[in-house]
Amino acid sequence: MSQALTFQEELIIQLKAGDQKAFGTLYRSYSNAFLSIIKQIIHDDSELAKDILQDAMVKIWNNMAQYDATKGTLFTWTMNICRNVAIDKTRSKDFKNQAKNKSLDASPETGSRHSSIQPMPELIGVRKMLEVLDPNHREVVDVVYMLGYSHAEAAELLKIPIGTVKTRIRNAIIELRKRYQHL
Repeated sequence: MSQALTFQEELIIQLKAGDQKAFGTLYRSYSNAFLSIIKQIIHDDSELAKDILQDAMVKIWNNMAQYDATKGTLFTWTMNICRNVAIDKTRSKDFKNQAKNKSLDASPETGSRHSSIQPMPELIGVRKMLEVLDPNHREVVDVVYMLGYSHAEAAELLKIPIGTVKTRIRNAIIELRKRYQHL
């Protein structure tokens, strides 16, 4: 007795077969989430984020045969590719030079009164509020909430047990509630 395939399973089969329509479905379903995490990593809301998304999507298309459903969901796998492409970009010499040029453009010596930095209202004051936390707790909060990693991914990245990640997040939340409950 065979079971009907889920939408996700059918999509994976079509993607592995090189179906361009399926790839369009993947893009429409996930591109906003991908773009959001890329913008968080590169700290920029410009066309650069869209370029990185384009590069990541090409990498996903070219490496679809390597996807293994036993190791994680399609979304997690594709999100990790986008995250890695964005991180690789921030480490590139070209990106570092562009960042230096932006900081020069925004400096008072240039006579420009306009900054090239885009405000992120959702983060205004949050980093300042996190400064009250123990550095170990702040690091975990940054990785999980600011960069969008899962608890398991944060544990792997920080090389600490997942239980420690969860405990540090819980302790950070308790501390922040104590300090900022009046807001």
